[in-house]
Formats: sequence, structure tokens, C-alpha cells
Amino acid sequence: MGVTKKIVVVTSTLVLALGLWVGMKPIKAKLNTAKFMFFYGSKFEDHEVFELDRAEDIVRHAKFDHTKKTVMYFHGYIESPEVESVHVIVDAYQKRNDHNLIILDWTQLVDGNYLLEAVPNCKKLGHKLGSVILAMINSGLDVDKLHLVGHSLGGQLAGFAGRTVISLSDKKIKLKRISALDPAFPPFYPGVLVAHLSEKDAEFVDVIHTDAWLYGAPVSTGTADFWPNNGKTLQPGCPKRNYKPLTDNDLCSHRRSWWFWAESVAEGPNPCFHSIRCKSWSDFKEGKVDRSGQIVHMGIDCSPDAKGDYYLQTNGSPPYSKGVAGAKFE
Repeated sequence: MGVTKKIVVVTSTLVLALGLWVGMKPIKAKLNTAKFMFFYGSKFEDHEVFELDRAEDIVRHAKFDHTKKTVMYFHGYIESPEVESVHVIVDAYQKRNDHNLIILDWTQLVDGNYLLEAVPNCKKLGHKLGSVILAMINSGLDVDKLHLVGHSLGGQLAGFAGRTVISLSDKKIKLKRISALDPAFPPFYPGVLVAHLSEKDAEFVDVIHTDAWLYGAPVSTGTADFWPNNGKTLQPGCPKRNYKPLTDNDLCSHRRSWWFWAESVAEGPNPCFHSIRCKSWSDFKEGKVDRSGQIVHMGIDCSPDAKGDYYLQTNGSPPYSKGVAGAKFE
């Protein structure tokens, strides 16, 4: 496919997608519909729901373990706690069993019109979450053990929350880590209308790209950016796109980011998703990599010292990690 033809296809797809998102029925949801789900057992049913204004009660909960790290996971557009991604993420953390797990349910706020409702709600909720997180920190939550993880629009939400914590604390508090799983593309890049996730939003921001230029961020946007299989559609194992926006077929590559994340979590101490720093996919294919740099693991066990762009290959079905072999093009 020629460059011009490829641009036309991508542009047409975005126009169709945006037409669908804008044309969807508006949802006039309020911020108080968002809730936290605190998981404390080995089954999905083992959780308790908290209003955001009562989030400090999670820190005081009898089953909140202050010796463990705490992760907050933010789902994406037109999703809810009942979708597959949330269940897979919950299962992975319950298997790992070394985190306090909090899922944000913002179902009503992230439904309806994408550009006219969901994106503005994302910004508003991000400000609210920033103040909620600060209240939790003041109630005993260890900021150095807090990790925000978000998929798609949830990744951008994590960025809003992170920078709000910084501003509301007069730059005295900064989150330790934010991980964005194929953070949403439109309308965040180039960021003229709304600010996108950046390396400034936390001490360490790692990003996994799997559908760049379509549903996911098209450029490096964190401290460390990972580009499995060049970070674009089609990810190995995904069917040929039908370009029908928001269908399971069309979202396969976009969703692969949370599958990768969940696998890295569930693997526990076993290193996976080995990646290597280099300037581009073409350099990776030709073996022109940073020989002085160490192998870095994409996912939950990513080194906080990682910086720049990292490339790797994955399998087309679980287990997705190729292990050490993934850091060398085959």
C-alpha cells in the first residue's frame, strides 16, 4: 500500500469513527456516579464499592494492607466493570496477590458521545480524582506505593489525575508511577484542544502502544514508551480489520495492550516481555539497537530507570511474551 493510500485509509477510518462517537446519544452523567471498587479477596465478587467522597475509608478498611503497593485501574471508553478487560485485569492482580486493587467504575461518564461527553468528563473526573487521591494520601495511603494504570481514555484520565495531584499540592506531591495502555488518540494529539498524558504527570510514566494512529497515541508520550510489534495494527493474532468503529474486530489491536499488561502482572516474579531500546522499528529489525542499554521488561515489572523508546516482538496468542527472544527481531 502506498503512503498516500495508507493516509487516506487511516484518515477515512478516523472520520468514520469520530462520526460514530459524536453521533452517539448524549449521556448527561454527573461526577458522583463514579465509584471505586476495592478488591480484597481471591474472587471478583470479593469487593466493596465506595463513593469517591468516601475513598479515604478504603485506606482504613480492615483488609487494606499498608505493606503492599496499591494500584488503581481505569477502564476505557464505553466500558464498565463487567467487560472482559476489567475481569482479566482483576484476575491477574488477584493471582499476583501483592497489591491492594482498586478499580474505578466511571461507566456513565465514559458512555455516549466521545468528543462531546466522554472526553470532557475525562478531564473533569481527572481533577476530581486528583483531590480524592490527595485525601487518601492524607489518610495514610503511601504515595510511593501508589500506581495508576489506565487503558485508552482511562490512560488519559490517569494523566489528568496525576497532574492535578501536582497542582493541588503546590508541586509538593507527585505520583510515583502512571502506566498507560494504548492511551486514547483523538483529540489528545497534538494536544491543541486538550492536554495529553506526558512524562511530567508522575515520576515515571510508561506507555504501551498497540494501535498507534488509530485508537491509540501516535507518538512517544511517556518516560518510557514500548512499541510491541511496532506498536501498530495489526498486532499478531488479530484478524484483518473491518474498519467498523468500536467492533470487537476493529478494537483487537487496541485491546492487546491490556492483555499484555495482565500477562505481565499474572506472571509474578517471572520476567517477561523483554524489550530493547532503539530509535525505530526499522532499526530494531536491522539490529541497530542500544547495545549499552539493558534489557527492559515491558509491563508491571518495568525498571524505573527505563527511558526512551523500546521495541519487541510478541506471540499472536497467550502466552504473548516471547521471553528473551522477543528482544531480537525474527
